[in-house]
Amino acid sequence: MSTRRITVDVTDRIDDVDTVQWEQVATESTAPVHYTPAYLRAYQTSPLSPFLAARYVTVTEAGRTLAVLPCYLQKQGDPYGFLRAVGIEGADGPALLGHNWYCYDTRVPVRATGPGRRARVLGTVLDALRDLAAADGARTAGLVSVPEGDPVLDVARDKGWQVAPIVTRFQLPLHSGAGGAFDSYDSYLATLGARTRRTIRQYLRRAADAGVTTAVEAPRPDLLRTVGDLTRRTAAKYGSAGMYPESAFTDFVMALGDNARVVRVDRGEQTLAAAVVLLDDERLHMWAGGTSHATLDGFSPNYLLWATEIRTAIEWRKRWVEGGRSNAPMKTRHGMRPLRLYACVAPSGG
Repeated sequence: MSTRRITVDVTDRIDDVDTVQWEQVATESTAPVHYTPAYLRAYQTSPLSPFLAARYVTVTEAGRTLAVLPCYLQKQGDPYGFLRAVGIEGADGPALLGHNWYCYDTRVPVRATGPGRRARVLGTVLDALRDLAAADGARTAGLVSVPEGDPVLDVARDKGWQVAPIVTRFQLPLHSGAGGAFDSYDSYLATLGARTRRTIRQYLRRAADAGVTTAVEAPRPDLLRTVGDLTRRTAAKYGSAGMYPESAFTDFVMALGDNARVVRVDRGEQTLAAAVVLLDDERLHMWAGGTSHATLDGFSPNYLLWATEIRTAIEWRKRWVEGGRSNAPMKTRHGMRPLRLYACVAPSGG
């Protein structure tokens, strides 16, 4: 067992950390795009939801970064009521949370080996999060949207933190258990139910007959304004249009560089559906999008948008499509698997 001292460093600017080592830890632990310095820099500069302060936690040993965690001090820690719904009290006030509510894959990226050592490092991060929250005057310290089975949940339970399932996320594996992968969109369609498969193929034919085209391209401000408008109009049906403020949305996505692409469905000069997808080494994330019509000329622009996103992920040899949270009927029809997400919150006063 190593006798070298593990230390914790905290800064409020991503560029004040060793971003080379930060990215190495994120890559080695297969953390999603939300943990890349590019994403964190974009969110710090153009936050989609205002925060009081950012805290970037790094755990090091002998100059080598072992674990990282971005967290945010928020005026209101439970904007969607997820924590209140499972009986976690005190989350309405200031809270220090990792990651943020726009990330549906919260984890503590760590490259320590061996379960005992990993648990020690994870415990160090949780202790630091709790102490930082107290120093910041936050009522709540915790992690949100942690996937079921993540080892940090067991460490939190051992420390007496409240751990509870809050919402479900959906993933589409583009590989088999034996390591094989879909070699085409048609091979993926063959795995779906007959009715869904028939509907998608019918929509693709009708859209082609109507002169509809699809494209995947790098973000541009003018294009992002269209995507943002469609996203807000669609999100308004569910009371969440405020998640995508116009100026911050455009600036945030532009700052992501190669980590973002725009997928669009057009008929002539009209964009019928569009989305921003996020990219990392293993995943295509269906991040934010919307459509102008539920159905049009006998087809659904949204189904075409999904088809283009999934086809793109297959062609780019991604291992997963991340479907985000909610809308279970649509996602399960497309072969996505549910994964429960948990919150773990430090005990009050602890």
